[in-house]
Amino acid sequence: MPARIEEELKKLIKLKFEVSHMSNAKWRKLFTALDPIEIRSAYWKFVDLDSEFQDRFIKSDALMGKFVGDMGLIVGPFAYRRIEWLEIPIIAKDPIEPKVAFLNFEQNIQQIEEILNSIGHFKILKTKRGLRIVGHE
Repeated sequence: MPARIEEELKKLIKLKFEVSHMSNAKWRKLFTALDPIEIRSAYWKFVDLDSEFQDRFIKSDALMGKFVGDMGLIVGPFAYRRIEWLEIPIIAKDPIEPKVAFLNFEQNIQQIEEILNSIGHFKILKTKRGLRIVGHE
């Protein structure tokens, strides 16, 4: 990631948020710890986007030092610090056919929360939809 883009991202985060709960190392630790669990879908909110989007969950083979590589989301490579929050829904809906119920998949939110609590301190919120990990607020 070019240094200019990284600096702009840091400035934006300082303007918009009071607290950053996650570092690059903590995001890598989170994604690596959850690798063995089948998590098909997540909702992502980036600091520089106005709305959330649904996409697949990151596997550890996409992780790099300061960013997720091009094996990550549809949005391509991105810096960990860009993640405002990540929400893992209880019910993962198929991104192509979200209204087709038999394509939906239940994700074990309780197991995910237990793993995260066992490996460190994360800002975790329980929502109606699932489990939200907060990067910045």
